[in-house]
Formats: sequence, C-alpha cells, structure tokens
Amino acid sequence: MRKVLVLFTAILLLGSCQEKVTETKVAEAEAPVTDENMETFHKNVETAKAYFAAFSANDSTKMYSYISDDFIWSPPSVGNDSLPRAEFEKAMSGFMKGYTNKKLTDALYFAGLDDNQKPNGDVRVYGLWKSNFAESGADGRLKWYAVLFFNEAGKITHSAEWYNEADLTKEF
Repeated sequence: MRKVLVLFTAILLLGSCQEKVTETKVAEAEAPVTDENMETFHKNVETAKAYFAAFSANDSTKMYSYISDDFIWSPPSVGNDSLPRAEFEKAMSGFMKGYTNKKLTDALYFAGLDDNQKPNGDVRVYGLWKSNFAESGADGRLKWYAVLFFNEAGKITHSAEWYNEADLTKEF
C-alpha cells in the first residue's frame, strides 16, 4: 500500500510539472519578441549615445533636442523622484559647469523590458563617467546606471538614474 501511495504522489507531482511548462510556453507565445522591438532598441541606443556625446561636449541645445517636452527625470536622490524637465535642465547646467572632460566609458547597453520581461525598445545603460572637477582639475569618477524610456518619436521621455551621490564630490 505504501508503494502505491508513493507511486501515486510521484505521478501527481510529475503531472503538475507538465502543466506549469505548458503554461509558461503559452505565456511566451502571447508576448513574442519581434525584430521590430530590437530594431527600435538599436535605434534608441544610437540616440542615447548622441545624447551622452552632447552632454560631454556641453552642448545643452543638442542634448535637449533628444528629450521630449514632457520629459521626467528620476535622479538617485531620496525624495527627488519624477522631476520635470526644468529641474533636469537646471541640474545638467550645474554638471556642465562643475565638471570638464566628461566622458562615459565602459558603457554597456541592454534592452529595456516590458511587464513580461520582453524587450520594448527602451534602453538600460551601465557605465563609468570620467571627468575632471572644473575648480580643481582633479579626476572624478562616477559609476552610473540609467534606464531611458522612449516615445514613438524616438525622444527620451524619462530618465531614471542610479549612482552614489557621494562620488560627485570625491576626487581621485
């Protein structure tokens, strides 16, 4: 009798595993990754690179041409989430004045993901910003991560950033 119960339990467990695999396959079939999603991602990576290059060159006019009018900025500061474009522009002006020789190095670009963990055209970027403090000339480094969200027109609508704010004042 004991062997029958163990066998019955094993069959039941194996049967339930099969159902989960089937459910997963169905969910994947409902939200396929299309070549269009990845084409959009690659196009948006090029926009992101141009946006960073404009920032590095202190060309605010060109930099701001890559963002939407209703742009939202989420810096890492606690309590400073979803700031409007005007606050972003003010902060970028400070960065442009406070640092020279700004360059994003070791940049890694990954596809942004939708709710089903499928690429959606947005861009996640990791990198190291190297610069010099304008006042002292000392080297500065900032390990940085951001997610850039894009609209259908290819403009950045939201930038969510993460970095250690203490590194903004640390000289190397």
